[in-house]
Amino acid sequence: DPNHGLLMGAIVHLLDLIRIDAEEAEEAGAVLEANELWKGGAYVCILTAASLRGHEGFFLELAGLRKHLAKGRVGVVPAVLNKSTLLTEEVCRNLPHVTLCLLGKFKGKTGIDHHLIALANETVSGLQPRWWIEKLVLVCEHEGRVNGPAFATPDGELALSVDYESMFRRYLLRVQEETNLIPEDQDVESRYSTNRTLRKTAVTCLERAGFGNKFIDRMNRWRAQEQSKGHFVHRRMNAHYAEAMLLAPTTWLGSYFL
Repeated sequence: DPNHGLLMGAIVHLLDLIRIDAEEAEEAGAVLEANELWKGGAYVCILTAASLRGHEGFFLELAGLRKHLAKGRVGVVPAVLNKSTLLTEEVCRNLPHVTLCLLGKFKGKTGIDHHLIALANETVSGLQPRWWIEKLVLVCEHEGRVNGPAFATPDGELALSVDYESMFRRYLLRVQEETNLIPEDQDVESRYSTNRTLRKTAVTCLERAGFGNKFIDRMNRWRAQEQSKGHFVHRRMNAHYAEAMLLAPTTWLGSYFL
């Protein structure tokens, strides 16, 4: 069953390995190889930080991502912060955050709508969602893409999950070989998958931090909207952003404590 979670440290180490290899590929002039590594790293980081299933990462929409990217680049983390901290609307607006823009499908008139999710720029474990998202946007720009799916081929076609899956397992094997973060007796190929492993990792981490099931359900409230058969269609993007910040006491706090 490839749905087991990992230690958060294993994800952080995996992303460090990808970053080093991508930088070396760039220095060697292997730009295409480097770009695929940057995309794969962003995919892993985003799925983990937002507690997403593998296929949900491909909902990430580039134009919306770019639209909100500057917001939250600089912010203030409250001096006293724990899972019970009450984050007011004013505090939320000033949090260091990055906003995901997921494109959903509905049975409404337009058939599409956006879900915006505000995440912490960096988590306590060392995940760096903003850094990876900004790198992803930069790679897309270099490929000449400013809209459409964020995870795509250079010509704009939606990327294949099998490619990121292969990369994920390849680097997990290196984490297993180089560290004690993945026991050597565990079969990486059969035990872990981008489909659910990264979401399971995030959920388990939140549970260990003392966040309950109700909190985790709120963290993924957008899924309920996705199933609302068009009831949320036709909202303006600035309205979406305001709603995302209202949910920040859950989404930002949850991602921050990963």
